[in-house]
Amino acid sequence: MASLDSALFFIIYSLAGHFVWSDFLIIFFGEYLIYIVLLIFVYFGYLAYKKRKNVALLRPYIGALLASGVAYGIVQMVRLFYHHLRPFAAYGIPHLLTDNAYSFPSAHTTVLFALTTATYFFNKKLAKFIFIAGCIVGLARIAGGVHYPSDILGGMIFGAAISWILYKAYLSLSK
Repeated sequence: MASLDSALFFIIYSLAGHFVWSDFLIIFFGEYLIYIVLLIFVYFGYLAYKKRKNVALLRPYIGALLASGVAYGIVQMVRLFYHHLRPFAAYGIPHLLTDNAYSFPSAHTTVLFALTTATYFFNKKLAKFIFIAGCIVGLARIAGGVHYPSDILGGMIFGAAISWILYKAYLSLSK
């Protein structure tokens, strides 16, 4: 399994280092797209509130952000116990992105997939956008040399599972 992970890593990583414009896109998507997605998400929450001036309409947006925050916290706890070197450190290769924490799971994809899953329960179109952005961020972080494909897949699974569990807990507590 590790050899498949490494092979897939090197296939995607080979996209970097050829052109200035493609390296720029890898850096932009891998480092900054998450913040743009979060701003767009907050803007959609603002629009939902502004449309009817009802604070209750903000609940699902706040819940989705809380789920993403919980997911991020869980990633940090996992990294305390599971130490997986980043590819650039493990292989001593050049990298476009830098991160000093351990690589598994990807915090970027965990947060975005927690947000995707939580958003899916109340706004499927917005969730689709966040899902696509999360996939792009994940691929860019592999191409940038800071994650293996398994780190991205783990982040997707962690993020979706955490949001789903929190959503089910919310439903059972609100009865």
